Amino acid sequence: MTLLLGLDVGTTSVKAVVYQIDGIAVSASSLPTPTHVPRPGWAFYRPDELWQTVVAAIRGALTNVPNPEQIASVAVASVAQSGVLLDAAGVATTDSIAWFDSRTRPQASWLAERIGKDELFARSGLSLQPIFSLNKLLWHREHEPEAWARSVAWLMIADFIAYRLCGEGATDLSLASRTLMLDLHQKRWDEQTLAQAGIDPELLAPLVSAGTPLGTITSGAAALTGLPVTAVVAAGGHDHVCG
Repeated sequence: MTLLLGLDVGTTSVKAVVYQIDGIAVSASSLPTPTHVPRPGWAFYRPDELWQTVVAAIRGALTNVPNPEQIASVAVASVAQSGVLLDAAGVATTDSIAWFDSRTRPQASWLAERIGKDELFARSGLSLQPIFSLNKLLWHREHEPEAWARSVAWLMIADFIAYRLCGEGATDLSLASRTLMLDLHQKRWDEQTLAQAGIDPELLAPLVSAGTPLGTITSGAAALTGLPVTAVVAAGGHDHVCG
């Protein structure tokens, strides 16, 4: 029997569900999403904690799967807007600002002055709000310059988990559409917005459609999770859009 594993890193919980290919769920596990709230209006995730929670959820879901070798593919959905900055070794350089964190209001105001709300809407299809990823990148750059200088990649939360599973980074269009950095018309990163905001395009992952195969489970991830190294990790997406 061929099985599929779906992961969702959500606002309240991290879920792992094993499915038959006809869509019937055969096993599931859910754990609270580890979220830190240091002050009103602020909330963040620690990337390694998220990863460890995902590992525990996967192992929990596999408890009722007699033969994990039957799992042919894995995909990850997650909250949008939030992401992880990584250094050249693939290690997170900062905490991940939660999607609903409002500390980035000054960055949103700066973008309104620098580019304009109407222009950003015309390019991205988004009404400028502090939650979108570009604001979070600007906050990291301004407030964590040493970490910013060491960062070479930005992955959305689902992308980060997929990267930890297979070693390949990519962003699907549904998650990219919540960053303020996607040219919605051309379905590519918006070079003009990035230039005006001073963000290096090389920081962003390649864009792919949901379901695109990224790679197979690494031996390290297999040892931690119990997943087979033959399982293919595919690009997932924004949890609400996937739903």
